[in-house]
Amino acid sequence: MRSINQKLVLIIAAQLAFTGCSGSSGPVNNAPAADYEASISFSDATASSGISFKHVPSRTDAKLMPEVIGSGVVVTDFNRDGAPDVLLVNSGSIATEVRTPDQYTRLYLNDGKGNFTDKTEEWKLPSRFYGMGAAAGDFDNDGNIDLLLTSFEGRNILLRNTGTNFEDVTDISGLAADGKWSTSAGFLDYDNDGDLDIFIVRYVDFSPANAPRSFRNRTLIYPTPVLFQPVTDQLWRNEGSGRFTNVSDAAGIRTAEKGLAMAIGDIDKDGWTDIYVANDTTPNQLWQNRNGTFTDIAQLAGVAYDEMGREEGSMGADFSDVDLNGLEDIMVTNFQSEVTSLYLQISKGLFQESSDLRGVGEVSRNRLSWGIDTFDANNNGLEDLLFVNGHIEDNIHLNSDTVTFPQQNSLFLNIGDGKFRDVSDSSGDALKEMQVSRGLATGDLNGDGLIDFVVNNNGGTAQVAYNTTPRPGNFVMLWLEGSKANRSAIGARLVAKIGDKTIERQVMGAQSYLSMSDLRVHFGLGPADKIDELTIHWPGSEKQIINGIQAGGFYYIREGNSPVAFVPGEKRIEP
Repeated sequence: MRSINQKLVLIIAAQLAFTGCSGSSGPVNNAPAADYEASISFSDATASSGISFKHVPSRTDAKLMPEVIGSGVVVTDFNRDGAPDVLLVNSGSIATEVRTPDQYTRLYLNDGKGNFTDKTEEWKLPSRFYGMGAAAGDFDNDGNIDLLLTSFEGRNILLRNTGTNFEDVTDISGLAADGKWSTSAGFLDYDNDGDLDIFIVRYVDFSPANAPRSFRNRTLIYPTPVLFQPVTDQLWRNEGSGRFTNVSDAAGIRTAEKGLAMAIGDIDKDGWTDIYVANDTTPNQLWQNRNGTFTDIAQLAGVAYDEMGREEGSMGADFSDVDLNGLEDIMVTNFQSEVTSLYLQISKGLFQESSDLRGVGEVSRNRLSWGIDTFDANNNGLEDLLFVNGHIEDNIHLNSDTVTFPQQNSLFLNIGDGKFRDVSDSSGDALKEMQVSRGLATGDLNGDGLIDFVVNNNGGTAQVAYNTTPRPGNFVMLWLEGSKANRSAIGARLVAKIGDKTIERQVMGAQSYLSMSDLRVHFGLGPADKIDELTIHWPGSEKQIINGIQAGGFYYIREGNSPVAFVPGEKRIEP
């Protein structure tokens, strides 16, 4: 246990670490009047959506660790019709690169009303290697969202989106493979030069040929990461010509941990994109970006460990200002018997783990959690919390009478002031399903202004859940594209004044676990009929102020231009 003096030093150091940031900490607001009896409802729409996908991990008697780790999901608009599409990552067999159609990673295009069509073959989406996660972003600034697929073998695939199909540009991109296990990935403009770079999270040095065997009560189980050496994460700089250079060491990314997921956003609001990495059994990292170089301030800021100073089995991560104090908070999913951490930023640069105080701790200890996302489920201006669950041991029933391999997913209603209530059992049939869940991504799939979700389940069928919340508030949905800023607007920060309230959102380059949610920005307005004033802080560029954005609409905003209304799925919006 640290002494009082040591804690004081950490507090001062954490605040100094954020000193000199150009962005202010933002306004401190009273939370919007929360309806404590408000109901949220999600209906299982898998069968009617057109998405028919099963993750195939090819589990073996040898219990090879990657078999229970994947897989991810991406929700984003690949064909520029304003409607988010869905990509689900598959795995296959570790022993061979050959994939049969039932093991393909698949792409489903959306008509804007939540009806999906499998376009995997038409778009030439490859299925090689043992798939883990995916990242989406327009790295060549041509207006089409490109794709990066990660794999257990570390042979990641970079796919350029031509507008009608994917072109494999891995070999010419310079993304060298070293055989090390890649998990999550994300696009970001870390140097604010207007094009997207790549950050790849990597896990442990694991080889199927000589993997150690683990036992619990003489029963063979999947091994713990404690038995393996960590692998250093990678930062790849976009050289602007379709090629990338590994700048990890030069940028300060040197410490090797056991990474599974990350959140990419501007945590200190200084205009430079930061990275939080969720590590499994090693300290989590908060890479603060200072003009293109990174320093890990997680321990100083209080977001590396649990409240007792212990490493956790961290699986997923997200950013959100859940208590509306003008400061971004960090949410992290963890192993069974550990809480889903709520690191609330109580003053600039200083976080406090508050899961028990805010109503999340007790329930989350009973589940092993992975993908996580904060979003406004009932359009009242407060971001709610969803995380998905499933154990790591497929034979856990032999060693426990209470813990199961498939587990119920968890939904928490934000009831104001950053406090949550578990509504998993009362929020529709989608939350009653029990699978071995891993990847989670969110977005408005059917164009009704409510945020839906998609889950990729290890060894199971993907779930599509539509938001059927009764009596939601009004909304505004924004599709941003940069001009001087990167085309995907990743790293943009939006500040909306709605009556006497102020709400902030960001276009994040990664969140959840192995997954990525819709790049469009959603604002729940409650009873308000418009956003009175919207300020967009474009990454690496200027800020833009727009007045009087009417509720109930979808708007396309090109940097420097006025909003243009569109109907999701109605037509392609040319770059």
